[in-house]
Amino acid sequence: MARLEIIVGGTADTTGRRGRALRAEERNGGVVRLAPGRFVDADAWRAANAAERHIARIKALHDRLASRLVVSHASAAALHGLPWPGEFPEVIDVLDPERATPQSLRGVHKRAGAGRSIATKTMTATGRQLTDLVVTGVDLAITQPLRTSVPALDVVLARGVTRSALETELAERGPVHGRHRAERAIELADGRSGSPGESVARVALDEVGAPVPVLQQRFDDGQGHIGTVDFWFPEQRAVLEFDGRVKYSDPSMRRAGQTAADVVVAEKRREDRLRRHTVVDAVGRIGFAETNDTEALRAVLRAIGVPSRVRRFTRLRSPGADRIRTTESTPHRRSQWCEVLSVVRTRSGRSATRARAARGRTRSSGRRGRSSR
Repeated sequence: MARLEIIVGGTADTTGRRGRALRAEERNGGVVRLAPGRFVDADAWRAANAAERHIARIKALHDRLASRLVVSHASAAALHGLPWPGEFPEVIDVLDPERATPQSLRGVHKRAGAGRSIATKTMTATGRQLTDLVVTGVDLAITQPLRTSVPALDVVLARGVTRSALETELAERGPVHGRHRAERAIELADGRSGSPGESVARVALDEVGAPVPVLQQRFDDGQGHIGTVDFWFPEQRAVLEFDGRVKYSDPSMRRAGQTAADVVVAEKRREDRLRRHTVVDAVGRIGFAETNDTEALRAVLRAIGVPSRVRRFTRLRSPGADRIRTTESTPHRRSQWCEVLSVVRTRSGRSATRARAARGRTRSSGRRGRSSR
């Protein structure tokens, strides 16, 4: 990973000799301002990837942050090299062991860390502490949607962290908003995932209620090794492949001398061999378009004989209950919750009727009072 050099100037330069020149260069597009008195070369900034740009933001603010603050969440994900969809946030995430509530400042988002036992590592460049892989993974599972947290957790597991370590860390957090989502993210995570795109596809398959596939299933025939497929549904004897653009567009993903056209032809021959395999009845392909389109994904699954189901969830607070129950809407449970909902509506209706009657009595007494005066 390349490092962006932080150029110090402006208010951070006590001599003042470079401030004016750097501000003029910023106006001309030669440098990018990350913080007051902190710049990077514009060409290097554009050539860097999302993680490198975010790490530069961390380094630019490092000497302005209290030493107790621990880099966390998305910022720790960038430092650990975990996948992230698109650009990282423009603000950096830190945990404050002295705060019980969050605080947003210019360029910094302080998260509550009071009372937490935080396992950390040390940044090589600055010596600042950052949350370790386990803590970072659980932080992302709690705060981010599944399509962001699951790809990151897949990498965390692939690097040797155990699922039980993640579950233990989550259990130690106690009651926390986002806990149910975090539990689901840890349950879905699988270190065998071949790419972030496959991780997102696996979340999409779960969203449409498809069976849990076998990941990275190897297939061989009389000619030898055919390949390892992304998703294998043994009961339906169906293969599902995720097609990202990287394998075709990124030269580093190809063998020496191999062109994008060569990759397409090789993939077609591989698929033909899979279709002829004795245990495979169907082969399907999806990409990011299908993962973002439920009906398109269901159509591909139907074409290869893989079932899906509509997953309806109802969140209702039952009368007298102190928590919200989440349940899948089966016909039996729907009838029970309809009864609960009717009771809630009836009570709400009675309360509204009593409130209107009370307002009417108040207006009447007010009119009588004015007429007596």
